[in-house]
Amino acid sequence: MLVTVERSHDILTTLRLAEEFGIDLVLDSASEAYLVTDQIKAAGVPVITHPTMARHSGERANATFEAASILRDAGIPFALQSGFEAYVPKTRVILFEAGVAAANGLSFSEALASITIDAARLLGVDDQIGSLEVGKDADIALYDGDPFEYTTHAIGVIIDGNVVSTEIR
Repeated sequence: MLVTVERSHDILTTLRLAEEFGIDLVLDSASEAYLVTDQIKAAGVPVITHPTMARHSGERANATFEAASILRDAGIPFALQSGFEAYVPKTRVILFEAGVAAANGLSFSEALASITIDAARLLGVDDQIGSLEVGKDADIALYDGDPFEYTTHAIGVIIDGNVVSTEIR
């Protein structure tokens, strides 16, 4: 079950309910997960981190750009999610999210993994997607520079192993 919670007390309540009812749980957003890492780790629950682009107000008032690196340091499996507000293009923003995570404690490789193989592993589809390996889906975006930089362009797209676009975007 994917449960969207923000505040630490709601995270703890969700962990207790998951344990009581034997629910296989993934925490979603979890802005204050960094305050309860010991409990999350003990529960063996992964986290899909809050989008840093989301406003840090209301239930997200205590959000931190360092969430990903704090979860990594605590040994908690995590993935990044993209923005979701109505005016924000959803999937395009995932590269921004990875860039913010890289600027706040993750290495480039860790940030890239958090939106590829780690995300696939967290969702249980890493045998099909998430890394470049023989036998996996071959869907690849090619860039002319660092994919986390807004000045970088997509220069090609490969789907199912076939080049479907070489248009610079």
